[in-house]
Amino acid sequence: MKIADRLGKNILFTTGVLLSMAAFAQSPPPKPDAFAYHTGIELAANGGPFYQVVLPVPVYQGVQRQDLGDLRVFNAQGDVVPYTLIRAQSTSISQEKSVPVPLFPLTQTIAVQSADGAEALDVQRKPDGTLIAVPKNAKPSKEIALAQGAILDLSQIKETVRALHLETGTSAVPVHAFAIETSDDLQQWRSLVSNAQLVHLQQSGQVIEKDTFEWDGAAGKYLRIVWREPTQAPPLIGASVVTTQTSNNGPRMLWTAPIAATVSEANIYDFPIPAHLPLEQLRIGLPQINTLAPLQVQRYLAPSPQRQHGAWQTIRSTVAYRLQSAQGDITSPDIELNAESVDRLRLAVDASGGGIGSTAPTLQVGFVPHILVFLARGQGPYTLAWGSKTIIDGSLPAATLLPNYSNDNLLNASQATLQAIAAMPEASLPVSEKAQEKTSKGLLWAVLVAGLLVLIGMVFTLLKQMRQAESTKK
Repeated sequence: MKIADRLGKNILFTTGVLLSMAAFAQSPPPKPDAFAYHTGIELAANGGPFYQVVLPVPVYQGVQRQDLGDLRVFNAQGDVVPYTLIRAQSTSISQEKSVPVPLFPLTQTIAVQSADGAEALDVQRKPDGTLIAVPKNAKPSKEIALAQGAILDLSQIKETVRALHLETGTSAVPVHAFAIETSDDLQQWRSLVSNAQLVHLQQSGQVIEKDTFEWDGAAGKYLRIVWREPTQAPPLIGASVVTTQTSNNGPRMLWTAPIAATVSEANIYDFPIPAHLPLEQLRIGLPQINTLAPLQVQRYLAPSPQRQHGAWQTIRSTVAYRLQSAQGDITSPDIELNAESVDRLRLAVDASGGGIGSTAPTLQVGFVPHILVFLARGQGPYTLAWGSKTIIDGSLPAATLLPNYSNDNLLNASQATLQAIAAMPEASLPVSEKAQEKTSKGLLWAVLVAGLLVLIGMVFTLLKQMRQAESTKK
């Protein structure tokens, strides 16, 4: 039993060693010559340690994996450096500026009563039943203009107005309460700020001022200032508003060159699509002016266990047009697809409206590219390589590579650019990969044969020992 146990343990140990050696033989460290395509990376001066580069269309046309897992970045020593892939995000940029606006004071003329006219009072009843005292024989000695507020004209401002800045003259009162109202027609007014306070405090050389006022919501074409205490209101010298303009910058789209139809039947046009291109948008190029045609965008479904023959599946129905106008050509908008990558697309045109003519249309694929971010480890120059059928995904999660990474924050990586992409000779890919595959397979078979011979030798040795043990017992 002891000999049998030893035999079993040795076999298990040897099998584990063989499997480990086989795994090592199957996945050697990748080298630049194992990829079909490569190009140099130019780094921005005084940047780093992280760099970012937008992947161009040729990279997508040459990768062998849907997830772009056959990308690698090498340094000058031929070592792989850490990298990640992220998608560009939309960004919002807000710009503020101060714009002077016309100011129109609102005044009310009031009569100042003389002291003589206020000696006797007459009590009168109002229509609602309340009593009021009215001076008898009151005679005005003079009339004065009392500032009630002002109206500001915002009708020429296109941006969003979020704040008001007032310029006032001197006043004996340091705090002035007022309301800010808005209107689009000078008739109907609504409140923006019900209890604003203009403040100017000064003591021992220290000054506290509040002359800018913000609010929530959008202002109309006009603003109105209404003082709570008109008799104490300071003179208004000028006014300006703070405007905010927000622009949403969507990620830049990449577009392929126009793709020609390879098969043209009656109103049926087939297009070869480069492998692994994200099908986010399509742009149809119609050859003739004043063409309008309903059509269907279809993708090819290859045969499968559930489907004996290949078939075309409609993924979008739309109308493509190209119309002439005085301002130039009017073309149909790009088609939103957001579909999985395919190797063929078809346009099936409805011929009931006359089709599109005798010349086939063209097709362009648009998508938001990935951004490759890598850590510049080791010495440059650095090289981007892609296009290998045997390599596994080597990218890291963005949160692992980039400290404090978030989609909401700007990417903290210096800019890099790719040199002109030069494809390796077409024959080099099969030769390189076949040579690597042949070497790996040869090494694997050598390991397996050697291991098998070792196992056979161990079996014969242990069997011999078992026979000798049995002879001794006899």
